[in-house]
Amino acid sequence: MLEPREKQEFDGLVARLRDTDPGFARRVDRLRLRQRRRWLVTAILLWTIAPICLFYGGWTGALEAVLAVGYGAWLMHKRNRADRSSSPSSPDRRPTAEA
Repeated sequence: MLEPREKQEFDGLVARLRDTDPGFARRVDRLRLRQRRRWLVTAILLWTIAPICLFYGGWTGALEAVLAVGYGAWLMHKRNRADRSSSPSSPDRRPTAEA
């Protein structure tokens, strides 16, 4: 975990890198998009498997179904949180010269 001052410096470096190298920024954004898409597909697969576990698994299947639904929900929460977070290059996150 970075200290607030170190985090501000890091965000500044990332913002400058994004400004000077738009190709890099596009590649990083594409990687983030793929990761969010993978979380969605994994969550859907887990939710699809849960009823099958319930039907065929007995009490063990019920436990597996609860875990699958819970992990799928956590993945969707993580995906939505990643959607809401702003990139370091947004104007409200850039470090100011006042520091």
